[in-house]
Amino acid sequence: MRKTLLMICIFAVGVFISGCETDRDDMPVLESARISEDWVREAIIYEVYLRSFSPEGDFAGLEERLPELKDLGVTVLWLMPIHPVGEEERKGTLGSPYSVRDYFDVNPEFGTMEDFESLLESAHEHGFKLILDLVANHTAWDNPLIEEHPDWYVQDDEGNIVYPEGTDWWDVADLNYDNPEVWDYMKEVMRFWVEDVGVDGFRCDVSELVPLEFWEEARDMLDEIKPVMMLSEGAEPAHHLHAFDITYSWNIYHNLADIIHGDAPAIVIDNLLETEAARYPAGSLRMRFKSNHDENAWDAPAVEKWGPKGARAVGVLVTTMPGVPLLYNGDEVGNPKRLELFEKVSIDWDRGEEYREFYSQLFELYNTSTSFQRGNFMKIGTTNENSIYSFLRTRNDDHKLVLINLKPDTITFDVDVNSILDAVQKQSGTFYKVLGTGQETISVVYDDDMTVTLSDHEYVIYDLD
Repeated sequence: MRKTLLMICIFAVGVFISGCETDRDDMPVLESARISEDWVREAIIYEVYLRSFSPEGDFAGLEERLPELKDLGVTVLWLMPIHPVGEEERKGTLGSPYSVRDYFDVNPEFGTMEDFESLLESAHEHGFKLILDLVANHTAWDNPLIEEHPDWYVQDDEGNIVYPEGTDWWDVADLNYDNPEVWDYMKEVMRFWVEDVGVDGFRCDVSELVPLEFWEEARDMLDEIKPVMMLSEGAEPAHHLHAFDITYSWNIYHNLADIIHGDAPAIVIDNLLETEAARYPAGSLRMRFKSNHDENAWDAPAVEKWGPKGARAVGVLVTTMPGVPLLYNGDEVGNPKRLELFEKVSIDWDRGEEYREFYSQLFELYNTSTSFQRGNFMKIGTTNENSIYSFLRTRNDDHKLVLINLKPDTITFDVDVNSILDAVQKQSGTFYKVLGTGQETISVVYDDDMTVTLSDHEYVIYDLD
């Protein structure tokens, strides 16, 4: 007997989760996340490490190549810290960009403030939003604040300023948020860059080490200036309620290796999404990624960690599942190098054209598909839940079926057609391939079989008419 699937947003296995639209008035029981701007919800974030991005390693080198990034399809540029870097206790030759000597200036390694303002103006002309990396938890040891306001820093029992406890960040000094003057100063930093300079928000470094109440006050201030993106380098559910738009989806990243290279089944992703949906406020935006500056430098570049084909499979997953996708600079050419944070390691842009073509097609599909940007998500069963991860994204008349082989073997499997047709309230339909490998079209009626073959780490995305 046919079962009719009720098209509502609820959080459970086999029904719509995570990508559901939410309004505060529609959530009488569950507390909902803040409602973000459309450009935030629909973003593709591109992380830029200026030292590696161009041979020049400066603002001008990025500005010159903005048309390429526009063609790639990214919409938000996240610049790693652009401020002068501390020299005292410096790590490596160039020092960590997260050791800030002056929050109100730019690193001369990258150019002048006028050069940055030129980059920002050009980015806006190309339709990008641009956010800065904000390091609010600590400063360089030669930041003038240490001499001017030593009481703004955490000190040990002997009165010595210390670096953040439990870390090896000995090149930075820990700010003390028990002092309200620190709050006022850092909010002024944020106000300056948004109101006076014109940036569009912040990626907030180690945000969980800074009091949530500070972030909430800062967000109130910024909201009075203009709509911004606030990206938390954290995973606290409470960050979604008021202060932040997006948090890091470490849960997906850290478990994918056991699926791609180990014995963990693909269905583990369902368990992760279930837990996420139960733990986070309704409508929370999680940033999905297969690499970033930390993972590239300290774990492995994406093509090394996932393998050349696996990197594309994971790229499809993190772009098309509910959330906000991130691409780290160089991954669009399959960069195999660790981009060290304390040295200059240049990206070879003359390699990996197949990756650039892949991401251009994937991001074009994302940017033209309301179901990927903000549609509902439904897990679709197959006869091989160990290897194949499959799901349906749907919004209004846009229905996309995603099938990904996360294992290194060729797999032939059947797809649960009835669940798909129930979800879109049809008795029949035709699947048209829009990306990947496999049959160009597959027409089905209710109770039909739908058999698909995918080789190792291959994928296919179908549009259902």
